Amino acid sequence: MFNRLDYLKIFCTTMKHKTFKDAAIELNVSPQVITRCIKELEAELGEILFIRSTRSIKVSTFGLQFYEKAKTTLKLIDEMFTPHINDNLPVRITAPAVICRLFVMPLIEKISASNPEIHFDVRPSDTISDVVESQIDIGIRVGSQLTSNRFIARSVAKIRHVIVATPALIAKYGIPKTPNDLHNLPTTLLMDKNKNQPWPWFFTDHPSLIPANPAFTTDSGESEFSAVLAGLGFGQLAIFMAAAHIRNGDLIPVLQSYEEKSGELDLFLYRPQSGPVPHRTRIVYDAFVKHFSSPDFFFTQYQ
Repeated sequence: MFNRLDYLKIFCTTMKHKTFKDAAIELNVSPQVITRCIKELEAELGEILFIRSTRSIKVSTFGLQFYEKAKTTLKLIDEMFTPHINDNLPVRITAPAVICRLFVMPLIEKISASNPEIHFDVRPSDTISDVVESQIDIGIRVGSQLTSNRFIARSVAKIRHVIVATPALIAKYGIPKTPNDLHNLPTTLLMDKNKNQPWPWFFTDHPSLIPANPAFTTDSGESEFSAVLAGLGFGQLAIFMAAAHIRNGDLIPVLQSYEEKSGELDLFLYRPQSGPVPHRTRIVYDAFVKHFSSPDFFFTQYQ
């Protein structure tokens, strides 16, 4: 029993070869199957498609008209199921604001140059977006492993941090000798929006701590960076944010012997767990993995 799509495929193949035998060879069926299908199609349409003789078949006038419609229909169906970028649907991306500004946007520019047909919808956010409810295709976050089975998460980079302050602030308060000295100095404090609690400061061979008397508190990494650069306090910043300012002397690293090397924060790419990955999303996701995984992508040294 054939369905209507089968009818169209068999009819168009027969039109291409002009014989039932050759159509049967291409479709790997018997000539009798082709004959029966064409008869059933003619019966459903109420028109003759092929005029048969003992030696050949000849397409009817109606058959020629029907062929143009059938060919167009099959082409449209094939295009619908071809894995390519279509319908102008965007790739929706969420990332922390600073990651988005410094890395995601330049990377999108490169991807777009090679794939101008891909559209983007970027949502900077310092919270973990629900990729299912928000229909996010790719998410980026920094910190601990995502444990929900609704996500597929992949660690693609390590982000080191450094404690820095402006020369003017150090001249006024001095250089801390141990992490505990930070409790008596003006510091900045970054709040974790996802947990509604402060991010601790990490050290090598010393317990993590949360400065007791922060001079500036925020839940924005960009704002904390601006506060440190303005001299409001000592801050523990991601090296990729501080590196250029350390090199030009605007910021000075301190407590370098306590810099955390074993507990770097992971940068994760995550996406919904269920369902296939659209071709457009796969292109962007693979480009993100390649670039963020590069050893040179994040600054690891500031000397």
